[in-house]
Amino acid sequence: PESTMRAAVPTARLAGRSGARLAGRSGTRHAPRPAVPAVVPRRCVSPRSATTRKAADDDEFAVFRFTLGIPGFDDQDIPRVIGLLGTSLLVVNHLSGASPSEAQTRTELIGGVLAAACVVVPTLGRRLDETGAVEGGTLDVAGGEQVFALAPSLAADADAAADAAWSTYALLTQTNAQGAFLWVDGAGVTVARGSVRLPTTGASPPGAAETTLAALTASATAARGLRDEKLEATYLRDRGAIDRAGANAWGFLPPGAESVLVQPASATGGKQRLVLMSSRPRAFNAKQRAWAAALANKLAAKEEE
Repeated sequence: PESTMRAAVPTARLAGRSGARLAGRSGTRHAPRPAVPAVVPRRCVSPRSATTRKAADDDEFAVFRFTLGIPGFDDQDIPRVIGLLGTSLLVVNHLSGASPSEAQTRTELIGGVLAAACVVVPTLGRRLDETGAVEGGTLDVAGGEQVFALAPSLAADADAAADAAWSTYALLTQTNAQGAFLWVDGAGVTVARGSVRLPTTGASPPGAAETTLAALTASATAARGLRDEKLEATYLRDRGAIDRAGANAWGFLPPGAESVLVQPASATGGKQRLVLMSSRPRAFNAKQRAWAAALANKLAAKEEE
């Protein structure tokens, strides 16, 4: 019995140890694992959004432009002034020397070529600008507001209203015009679309169509040189031409306009005039002016009907 008791004690001890180990393993196995922090995905900027953001930054930067602000002086003529000044200095330098050396002669020759290039560059730049394509983009002109108004006589005729709406839309999309209206002798402005200047600009939104047309009619009637009965188009290609013609005093012209085209309808002997405005200098090339002349005659024919 004593040996049996001795043998039972180690067995019990072994059983206790095995149970404790199993219990420890079981507790360890069922213990909750520590929470893994969630990985926050990094924000990925698509190439399209990056391009859009870059284009927006470019648009904001494009607002700033260096100008001298001299009335009646086109800033593109600055190279020409510099070239003429350089030529004068070259002549004075050449006459002041008793016997110019060979090196001085070569230097004066190179300077004369550079001065001549400066004189010619503004003319070449204007020719290239006039052959440019339609830029498109916004119709907003600084100091103007967007309108679309038809006279009651046009609105009552479905065909005439459709032609007027289509013609003005085509002018604003197929040319560099950002504002357009048709002035008719004896009736005033019958259709207007795009960016124009009203007496209420900056103070309140434009009112009804009749109010808008009445304000434009008053401005166009008071505009000096707009209602001259001549068949030739008046093309003020830049701010200098606008200032020289006195068109900066026209009440319907936004301050940000850089070029104006007044196209008379030849079919009416100049009694109807299509006016186009743009914030781009030299906006209307020969092709766009021909397009405006065709649409002016088309609108005049509808007005006569």
